[in-house]
Order: sequence, then structure tokens, then C-alpha cells
Amino acid sequence: MDGRKICIRKFVFVMLKHLSIKNVAVIESAQIDFEKGFNVLTGETGAGKSIIIDAINLLKGERTSKSLIRSGETFARVDGEFETDEESAKKISDILGKEPEQEIIISREMNLEGKNTIRVNGSPVNLSMLKEIGEHLINIHGQHDNTSLLSVKTHIDFLDKFIGDGIKESLSDFRLVNQRYKEVVCELEKENDDEQEVLRRKDMLIYQTEEIEKADLYPGEDDELEKKKLMFDNASRIMENASFAYEMLYGSDSGSCHDLLWSGAKKIEEISDFDSELSSIYSGLSEAGYLLDEKVRELKTFLDHSSFDMQEAKETEERLELIYTLKRKYGKSVNDILDFYDRAIEELEKIETSDERIKELLKEKERLEREREEKANALSDIRKTKSKDLEKKVMRHLSDLNMEKVLFEVSILPQVITENGKDSVEFLICTNVGEEKKSLSKIASGGELSRIMLAIKNVLSGIDSGITVIFDEIDTGVSGSAARKIGEKLYSMSASSQVLCITHLPQISSLADTHYLIKKEVSDGRTHTFVDPLSGEGRVEEIARTLVGEKLTEVALENARQLLEEADATKNVIRNRKEE
Repeated sequence: MDGRKICIRKFVFVMLKHLSIKNVAVIESAQIDFEKGFNVLTGETGAGKSIIIDAINLLKGERTSKSLIRSGETFARVDGEFETDEESAKKISDILGKEPEQEIIISREMNLEGKNTIRVNGSPVNLSMLKEIGEHLINIHGQHDNTSLLSVKTHIDFLDKFIGDGIKESLSDFRLVNQRYKEVVCELEKENDDEQEVLRRKDMLIYQTEEIEKADLYPGEDDELEKKKLMFDNASRIMENASFAYEMLYGSDSGSCHDLLWSGAKKIEEISDFDSELSSIYSGLSEAGYLLDEKVRELKTFLDHSSFDMQEAKETEERLELIYTLKRKYGKSVNDILDFYDRAIEELEKIETSDERIKELLKEKERLEREREEKANALSDIRKTKSKDLEKKVMRHLSDLNMEKVLFEVSILPQVITENGKDSVEFLICTNVGEEKKSLSKIASGGELSRIMLAIKNVLSGIDSGITVIFDEIDTGVSGSAARKIGEKLYSMSASSQVLCITHLPQISSLADTHYLIKKEVSDGRTHTFVDPLSGEGRVEEIARTLVGEKLTEVALENARQLLEEADATKNVIRNRKEE
């Protein structure tokens, strides 16, 4: 940006390309195009540097109040355009339920009623979704808010990610066993919780199956009995009509149908030789006669053997009544009742074997407990060994930041088994010789905390690779060579993440790839804040201002130029070191 020769680096991570701010606090309107690499924002106190962070926090899904809306306006709006890597794009698409897109555009508007309108790539989302999406785009570190690293529960994730492939397979194996263990425990609890209900169900099934067994049904019985009942209901009519028919067909003294048919056939037979048609008629009459004889015999058999016993009719009626009662309970037909019986017997068998199932589950639980413990111990061994490497690397970075005497320790203590194993992991720090190590969250000095965080972030930069990292006033409480070391670490980190830093120290801003000036002006009784990219002499003047204040001298300008030249040389050394 300032005309010096800059080595081009390849970037394969998330980048905040453009930030648009409208009516946020003292910023009426600002458009900022960020670049890859190391970006810094400087400006005089009260110019509105913190408002940039407030605006970005809106894009991250942080909660805010309507007091952020510029005085006299009815709304505040922030838009951010991000370029993502493949992994982040996939994670965000899963949240949105859409196809992955490399470019992510977030807009958030808030009115005086406190209503938020949020869109991601044109699709409306709620605040919780935006917060989840923001986790894959931006990581903000402030003097008193160093985000996830201050949360002890995240330390085990940082350690495991630092270990990388050395623990992935073991952790995956453990989680499979742990998940199966939880399923078995859940099944056992359900068996115990449902015991009384199971006993009630068992009693009911026994009653139902015994009732059906006692009925001694067979398939299709109801249809047969219905037909039988129909016969009994029409017994007198059946016998009367059948007897009358037999008398007419065969038994009448005045000439039955049988006698008349055969007499007529005999007469035709006597003349059948005279005409072939008569012969055919005789054949037909003979067949009819034989068929009539057969049916008359069948009718006689029916009459001889039919006995409509009233006792049998009563029994049929009672049997049907029993079947109707069972149908009301178990199905529309005897076949349905028998199907119900089969299912009930099957369920009873399962219940009666549940004791065996519980024994099997208890045995499985004991086996899984042993296997889970073994795999958790294996995870602990890996973590305890590899944590020493993490400690050494963090302390090496702390030494580079003029904190040679600071001790960093990864504490690994046993705890109740979780999905991550049996380890409670916490990062501890001792900043003064002879003192006991403390949790990161208990470090009092903002400057110390900032440098410790920067050291850890440098070691773990690969973990957050793909995330835009923002440091707000990370240089508070430091100066001179310590500030220079911070700048070098920030620049080094920018090889794997886009880095944005708000600073007031020239030792840091001189190392930036891109430099922005935040300035305020008062016109018409209103304060206006502007954000402008700096290059050439404009950047030299801003570096000089941060060196000596508002009164610029030629000496201050020359010192600024020299500082920028030294920064370029330092950046070349860092780049060459990384390439090696």
C-alpha cells in the first residue's frame, strides 16, 4: 500500500473483504475494503476504533442495544462480505440448509424498537443461527475478552487439535465405545423404569391369550356357523319346499315329472329312425332324464339325512355369540382373532425373556466399561505426552515476546468420563518466579494476558486457520521491543489467517500489509468518523503521529520512514523463515 516491494503470499482461508457501516454510534457511513494478510487500524483516542469492533460483533451475532444507533437516526445497519475456504463454506451451508457458496454476505439492521433484521446471502436467519455462522468466520480477541481460550472447557479441544492425527483415531474409537455404553445404560434404565408397566401388560396378555385359547377357534369357523345358523333359521321352509319338489319330480301318483319325461322320450325313440332330427331330440331327452334321475336321488338323500336338531341350533347360536364377543375385543373375523393371539403370544415370549435381556445388557455394560476405561487411558497417555510439546512451543513464543520467565503448563487431571475421555484439561500460567500457576482467566495484567494469548494463538494458528482473527488493543500495557515482538507474531500469524488489529503502537502498525486510519471530524455540530486506507506519505505521517503525537517534525517523519524500512526487512526475514 505504501509503494514498498511486498512478497505475494498464497491464502486459502476466510477473509473479511468488505465492511459497510451505517448509523452505528458516531459513524454515519463507512466503507472498508480489507485485504489479505495483516491489517491494522490506527487513530487518535475517541476516533471510533472500538466502534469497528462493535460493528463486526453485530455480524458475529452478538447481542447489542438500540443505544448503538447513531443519534437522530432510526436504524443502524452493518454489512459484511466474506470470502470463505471450502471447509467453512460447507459448515455454513449446513447451518443454512443450502448449497455451499464461497462468498458469504451478511447484513444486519436494527431499529429503535430493538427489532433485528438479519440476512445471510439473502436468506433470513435468526440471531442464534448468525452466532453459529459467525464462529466459522471471525474470532475477536480484546484486552479483557479473549474469547474461547479463556473458557476452560475449550482447552481440551485446543490440545487435541494441536495433537492432530496423533489422537484422531484413538478419540474416534473411544467415542464409538462410549456411545454404545450410553445406549446400553439407557436401555437398562428403560427396562427398570418400565418394570411395573411391563407386569401390567403381561397380566393383560395372559388373560387375553387364555380367553382365546379357551374358545378353541379354527380359521373360517365364523363363516361356517353363519351358514349353519341360516339353515336353522329357515328349517321348516327348507323341508317343506324340498319335500314338495321331490313329490312333483318323482313321487306323484298322477304322473311325476320323472315318469312323464321318460314316457315322452320313449315315444320319440320309436320314431327316431325316420328322421335324424328326431334322433337328436331323443338323445337330448335321454340326457335330461338321466340328469333328472341324478338330482332326484340327491334330493332324496338330502331329505333322508337332514335333521334340524333344536339342541344343535341352540349350540350354534351360543357359539356364534361367543365369537361375536371375541370379535368386539380382538378383530373383525376369527382369522383376525387368531392373528391377534399370535402377536400376543410373541409379545409374551419377549416379556418372559426380558430377564435374560437384562442379564445380557448388564454383561455388555461391564464389558463396555472396561473397554471404555482402557481407551480413555490411552487418550490420557497421548495427551500427557503431547502436552509437553505444546508447553515448549508456547514458552518459546513467550520468550520471543520478552516473557522468558513465564511458565506455561497444560494441566491434565482425571474427571468423570465424557465424550472426550476422562481428562480435565486446563492451561495454567505462572508470570512471576516462585508463584503458583494460575488459570488464564485469573491473570490480572491485560498486557500479560494479551501476550500470552498471542503466543498460544501462534502455536495454535493452524487450528483457527480459515478464521479471520481480530485483535482489539492487544498492545495495551506494552511498548518498545515487546510491542515489536507482538507485531512480528501478528504478522507471522497472518500467513495462515487474515489478521485485523486495532493498535496505537507504531512498532505494530509498521509491520502491517495494509494500514487504515480511523479519524473523526466535527461539522454542523455533529461528529463524523471516517476510515481511510493509508499509503505512501500518508502512512508515514500516521506512523510519525503515533511516535511523537500531533506535532510532526522532519525528525519524526524520518524516524517513521526508518521504522517502516526496518519493518519491511523484518517481514522478509519472517517470510523466508516460514518458507524454509
